[in-house]
Amino acid sequence: MTAFQALLLGVIQGLTEFLPVSSSGHLALAEQFLGLSIPQQDLLGFDVLLHAATALALLLVYWRRWWAMVLAPLRSDGPNCRLLLSVIVATVPAAIAGFLFERVIAEQFRSIESVAVALLGTAIVLLLSHFGRSTVTLERIGVLRPLVIGCAQALALIPGLSRSGLTIASGQLVGVRRSDALDFSFLMAFPAIVGASVLISVEVWRGEMILPQPETAFTGFVTSLLASVLAILFLRRFVARHTLAWFAAYLIPVGVTLLLMQ
Repeated sequence: MTAFQALLLGVIQGLTEFLPVSSSGHLALAEQFLGLSIPQQDLLGFDVLLHAATALALLLVYWRRWWAMVLAPLRSDGPNCRLLLSVIVATVPAAIAGFLFERVIAEQFRSIESVAVALLGTAIVLLLSHFGRSTVTLERIGVLRPLVIGCAQALALIPGLSRSGLTIASGQLVGVRRSDALDFSFLMAFPAIVGASVLISVEVWRGEMILPQPETAFTGFVTSLLASVLAILFLRRFVARHTLAWFAAYLIPVGVTLLLMQ
């Protein structure tokens, strides 16, 4: 992998991780179009390295909320304690699915046809979310709603199914306000991404997975971090005024075009 390829993949990961268009799907497509002759296992390791950069971006943007949540039990802060519990509950389904199926999914669902179908599936979910009646705030999200949103995050392990798209849309469909569903989606993404990064780091340390040269990996990491921050700030402003259904106007033509190319 060259530094330019790492830079390109970093930008794609950073932008598409938070925009509801599927980062894993776009990475899989980009890796195929770039013709990278790298084993799928090692590509997965590089993808997770880029995801670690997006986790850092989330921490930079939401550090005040995370600080309040972490200290909530010590301060007897009821609302943030409940929010912390909700995030933990939402993380469980993806953690279980990732532990059991991530390797299989990464190897079996990265074809262009599979990604195209999944992109169309994301578009349908985004269109459905437009009709959800969303009134529940972040502080009143409870436990059952996070469990549903967490199951949506688990499904998004499949490349082409957007994690942010499915979690924000499912939040709206179970009654959470759009802007609060977005914030909750980004809060629950942090532990999920960090957990995956830790598991991959162990495999790299054991020599079971090979990453690119340090300077190439660093290029991908930095560009993914910068693009992620920009995408988070943009989407927060966008969601305050517009529905996510607009992104279906991008996903449907892309998905159909990819299917017709096969």
